[in-house]
Amino acid sequence: MDRESVGKLLVSEYQGLLALLHRKARDPELAADLLNEALIVTLNNFDAGKISDPSGVGGYVFQVAMNLLRNHRRSFGENVAKRAELTDDMLADFSVPESTEAQCAENVRALLAELPSSRDRDLLKRFYLDEEEKGSICERLRISALQFDKIIFRARKRMLSLVQSRGFRKGDLLSFLLPGLLLAA
Repeated sequence: MDRESVGKLLVSEYQGLLALLHRKARDPELAADLLNEALIVTLNNFDAGKISDPSGVGGYVFQVAMNLLRNHRRSFGENVAKRAELTDDMLADFSVPESTEAQCAENVRALLAELPSSRDRDLLKRFYLDEEEKGSICERLRISALQFDKIIFRARKRMLSLVQSRGFRKGDLLSFLLPGLLLAA
């Protein structure tokens, strides 16, 4: 894969990555800055031959951006003069573009609907989309915590197989599904 192909792949994943980073950073300008810096780092690493599998570059960019966000938060948190109280009013104006949100949510719903087991669909939806507590799910389904762990492990494996059957790679699962999992609730 050459630099131009990697660039085209990044362009196709840009909006999804931006929406995900916006959700994580809770600041549209910071999210855009992080993504742009992550793209520069990624392209420099690609040129230097540090990326072994360029087809998973979307996940690579996301991980670089998340590292940059963590570093930003560390440096921000260490400087007492920069600290401020966040209010609900400050966060209320930030939203993910509706078209991206709807597309990601639809991707997740479609994949969940294709899972063969209704138990898998129910468990994944409750735990990831509805953010229901593990204990509550165990109580409602009358299963132990160990059974829950086994069921959700297998359900995630089946979901990954389904994503891979669509031509995506394991590393793409994050960039393909995570925005939808975060936004579909």
